[in-house]
Amino acid sequence: MPAVAKIGKRERNGHSLLRDIYWNLRSHLTWRDLLIGFGAASILSILLLGSHYQSIPDYKIGDIARETIRAPQDMVYQDRTATALEREIARERTPAVYDFDGVLTARIESDIKQAFDMGRNFLAENQVPPKTPLSSERKAELLNALEPIVGRALPSSILPLLLDQRFSTLLEGRLIRIFDTVMRGCIVDNQGWSQFLRDERRGILIRDNATRQERNLSEAYLTRNHVAARDYLKQFSIEFPDLSQRDRTQLIGFLTGLLVPNLMYNPAETERSREAAANLVPPVEIHIEQGKTILRRGEVVTPAALAELSALRNLRRPRLVLGQFAGFFLFVAGFFYGLWRYLVYYEGRRSKIRHRMLLILLVTLVVFTLIRLLTALVDILGEQLAIEAFRGPYQLYYLIPFAAAAILVTLLVGINLGMITSMLVAALAGLFYGDIYIAAYAMLGSMGGMYGVRQYKERAAVLKAGLTVGLVNIVGVLGIWLLRQAPMSLHPTLLAMVYGFLGGPFAAAVASMLLPTLESLFRITTDIRLLELSNLNAPMLRRLAVEAPGTYHHSLMVATLGEAAAEAVGANSLIVRVGAYYHDLGKVLKPEYFTENQAFGINKHEALSPNMSCLVIASHVKDGLELAKEAGLAEGIRDLIPQHHGTRIMTYFYRKALDSMNEKSQEIDEEDFRYPGPKPQSKEAAILMMADSVEAASRTLSDPSPAQIGGMIDRLIDSILEDNQCDECDITFREIRLVKESFFKILSGLYHRRLDYPGYDFKSVAEKSDRNLVANSSSKHAKAV
Repeated sequence: MPAVAKIGKRERNGHSLLRDIYWNLRSHLTWRDLLIGFGAASILSILLLGSHYQSIPDYKIGDIARETIRAPQDMVYQDRTATALEREIARERTPAVYDFDGVLTARIESDIKQAFDMGRNFLAENQVPPKTPLSSERKAELLNALEPIVGRALPSSILPLLLDQRFSTLLEGRLIRIFDTVMRGCIVDNQGWSQFLRDERRGILIRDNATRQERNLSEAYLTRNHVAARDYLKQFSIEFPDLSQRDRTQLIGFLTGLLVPNLMYNPAETERSREAAANLVPPVEIHIEQGKTILRRGEVVTPAALAELSALRNLRRPRLVLGQFAGFFLFVAGFFYGLWRYLVYYEGRRSKIRHRMLLILLVTLVVFTLIRLLTALVDILGEQLAIEAFRGPYQLYYLIPFAAAAILVTLLVGINLGMITSMLVAALAGLFYGDIYIAAYAMLGSMGGMYGVRQYKERAAVLKAGLTVGLVNIVGVLGIWLLRQAPMSLHPTLLAMVYGFLGGPFAAAVASMLLPTLESLFRITTDIRLLELSNLNAPMLRRLAVEAPGTYHHSLMVATLGEAAAEAVGANSLIVRVGAYYHDLGKVLKPEYFTENQAFGINKHEALSPNMSCLVIASHVKDGLELAKEAGLAEGIRDLIPQHHGTRIMTYFYRKALDSMNEKSQEIDEEDFRYPGPKPQSKEAAILMMADSVEAASRTLSDPSPAQIGGMIDRLIDSILEDNQCDECDITFREIRLVKESFFKILSGLYHRRLDYPGYDFKSVAEKSDRNLVANSSSKHAKAV
């Protein structure tokens, strides 16, 4: 039973592991997400499909070219004809292999020496005197006895001579020395002599089968054929000066009979050596630079051009369309899945993940559609026009706005996703053109554009980013030229640098044209749009300044506080400033119901019930949203109008209602005195809420000191946190501390003390003026009632 329990537990652990792997790979993807990703990857793969595979016509030598063909990239191909010629030369230079039979020479010499030893032994056994002449009978008897003993090595014709010389060691040494001299000079068969003479010119390698050593034949003149060796042997008759001519002839004839060819041609080894030498020759490679014109329209096809066309056809051989699509799809789908995992890991809200993923997919598709169209246009210009500036279509590729995607994503989302988009576009561009240099060029330009637009403090930011991309592109062009090790001729290099520089403003122009559409489609407020809205001369802000001056100046102060705090915590200070300008826009419809616009102490809420006052105050949020929509404010700004109040309680009217409840004994619901919300959804909205509360409360300080200002800031912001208003945004306690410090610094400078002007009592004059104005206003108000 325990064993069964362990097995069951192991199975459950295995299922749990598989389930964890499944959920990890799924990574919150839904079927709709998969369908959208599959569709985007398929469309992008189709855009990448088959664009850069040039169709190479099948020409023959002497044909007239029907179109101009250029090398699509740097390529190196093997010249088969030149390679075959070089290898044939190597074969010709390889020496022929001949086998030298040194064993045969040594064996014959050994037989001669053994025969002489046996003859001397025989004479010693028969006590033949060394110098005394022998009788004819005795000589005949000894010859008959010697012949069976030494007749196998020595012919019977020279035995009488050898017997007369008593098988002398001196004669033996002369015979062996002469034979060895002739044989070591090498003897070639008469039939193979012509082959030897041909091989002698290319060199001969001799392999000695006795010593197993190889050597080159350096003294070929010592080598003779069989006939020449016999003639050469006759010259050694002078080596026997003590013998008669007849005896010399007999000995030379004996040695002539022993001569045999000992140097033989080995065709198998010769062929193997020559084949090995040919294989060691590296292929002859021809380097063709990218953009080189291989064949112009109307030219005659030459053998050299045909070889280059064949190499180009092998390099750019079109593959099956389905195979191309599948390969591109795997890469694109892998890139998209990696991007999704990145967003899931770094983004908290799933709606934001899908929103940004869809934005990047759309930007990538649009930019690559433009890249595909421009590539086709560049190819047409390079093929059809005879203008010198368009002769190199691959130089025109530097004009293509690769950086537009990174600029757009950086403008719409941020620099982190802009970097990822630049890597995505660069990788796909490398696959699209089949050129790693284009990928590096696209990546470098995209990074320049991305960092050029990361902050917008003026309207010319995009133009400056385009110029930055252009300068970075020049660096990329120079890097590509150096890596390709192409000749640095002045005119093509300058032309490529000009194209690269113009590609920067072109990318900025494309981004500027697409930006408003994408901004509206995805409801994103960019810094460029915020700059337009920050103009204080905008009609809606002018109306606010005239009809609700107190609210207008309050908004300016909130903008100052909020912008400084946003910069302190690294938030978007521009959206906080613009949001502060418009956060109380709805008060323009009923300005007299808000304290900052109530002159001379007249408060209209005194005649209203707390619930009615609460409805009037809360209505400015709804009115503000309607006015913001009429004015065409961006959604990011409109969202700040309700969020800067959140769901906070209107404390003054709530306490007033509680006091009236004690008198009328009716139940009060706290929710009736809260703003409708929603709570702040971003760090910027939370900062705006805090700045709005602090600025309004700061006006209630009668004698603001640093201690009072610091205590007021702490109490207000702590009450916002205790009311859980920041639960739905990503602000941290450290950032809240920095916000407090920023508010304190600005308000302390604003409410600084000054010395009284001597001789002037502004306070008594102001009190007298206020009493008169209040009295006049009260009289008019009473009449109106």
